Amino acid sequence: MDESVFIISQGSRYGKKIADKFLANNYRVIKTISDQESEISENSTAGGASPETESMLTEISWNYRSPFSSKNITISLKNHPDIKNFIIVYSIPEEDTPIYKQSQIEIQKIIDLYIKSQISITCEFLNDFSKNNRSANLFLVLENSNSNNPFREFFKNFINTILGDDTLPVNINAFEIGKEPPDPFADYVFSIIQDKKAAKGKWFKQFRYTLF
Repeated sequence: MDESVFIISQGSRYGKKIADKFLANNYRVIKTISDQESEISENSTAGGASPETESMLTEISWNYRSPFSSKNITISLKNHPDIKNFIIVYSIPEEDTPIYKQSQIEIQKIIDLYIKSQISITCEFLNDFSKNNRSANLFLVLENSNSNNPFREFFKNFINTILGDDTLPVNINAFEIGKEPPDPFADYVFSIIQDKKAAKGKWFKQFRYTLF
């Protein structure tokens, strides 16, 4: 199979399971990986992927603290001009301590890592698609989207703005997921892309995937 998928993830368990699902079905996968993830991958030998699977996987280092790194990820698209499927996983953190009880340093760290970085990479991709009139299937996955997450509404508003832009040459599907196991969701995303179906956002078995 010649199809490929580009996965933007910050070490998310959903991003990993989605990547594993496509690799297991002979898709070529281009996946972002942080420096920390890269070190773990290099030092881990037990339970690793087979050589055949590894040959289908391309990992691109993404320092999500740097907007310049997001720009470099977009530039890397030129090396993969035939990719039509893109999945961006918004890894919103689950916080045990309410945001208002955290220090200013911690609040700024959360904003830098989980707000600025993900907004930046999404905007870079959309601007590139629009500039080059590049058609694509874009999946935006909002992880840990629970009612007590202080960033949930911010991301929903941002994604709704994208969904409302009819000028983008992109088929956009946006979902929010809570604490559901990642495997069924990975199967669901795979089935949509494999069967060339239009995702509608729905109740899928007992797992809630909501289209904004």
